[in-house]
Amino acid sequence: MPPWSSSAAGSWAARPSNLAKACVSDAVLLERNQLTSGTTWHSAAQVRALRSSRNLTDLIRHSISLYAGLEAETGQATGWINKGLLSITTTEDRLVHIRRQEALAHLFGVRARSIPTGEAKERWPLMHAEDVIGVVWSPDDGRVGPSDLCAALAKGASARDARLCEDTAVTGILTDGGRITGVETGRGVVRCDAAALCAGLWSRKVASMANSKFRSGPASISTCSPSPSTSSKATCRPCRTTMVISTSGTIRAGC
Repeated sequence: MPPWSSSAAGSWAARPSNLAKACVSDAVLLERNQLTSGTTWHSAAQVRALRSSRNLTDLIRHSISLYAGLEAETGQATGWINKGLLSITTTEDRLVHIRRQEALAHLFGVRARSIPTGEAKERWPLMHAEDVIGVVWSPDDGRVGPSDLCAALAKGASARDARLCEDTAVTGILTDGGRITGVETGRGVVRCDAAALCAGLWSRKVASMANSKFRSGPASISTCSPSPSTSSKATCRPCRTTMVISTSGTIRAGC
């Protein structure tokens, strides 16, 4: 393989797409199998506008802007639905938390407001609202179709001459003086001066190839029976559980 200036180890197609938009024409993505064949397909796919810092919140703003226009740009559906998020609580401690989140949203210029339980029930009819003591409504939040979004990002990256290499497993990372100089694969060595680790569940293993430590935590998604009547409703986030209603009406619960 010829050298490239940057590479992404994993199936996060946003990285080469963004690099290509920034006129980095020699970006390459390395995928060990096929795009979306890993953990992408069962992602809860929730897109929250608010993050813990202003910089992270600005990054999410960029993502939301990208998702909203990506289908028109590439002709590939993304499943982007901007129906907002309900953060609800049944405890006083959690009420303090969601009100702090509301205040932080205002500080960062993100729309959020407390709403009555009745309004929340209208936005998410499946809610058992009798013991709910507080609700914050975040209208800028939404969700995407994980596999569709990845396909659209890949299509956009390819259109800008980024290279996507599927069935190309990373077997090692070359370093010199603490800097990455290349990525070893089953098809050869990709020489690069920068690499983005986007391997999801396998990120710790890939990071160890460069003698780097990577912190990761468990996550789980459960898919329940179809509910077509809720397909266009908001996302509901009760206490410590995230409930997401996909465009097909399937209920997904993640933590």
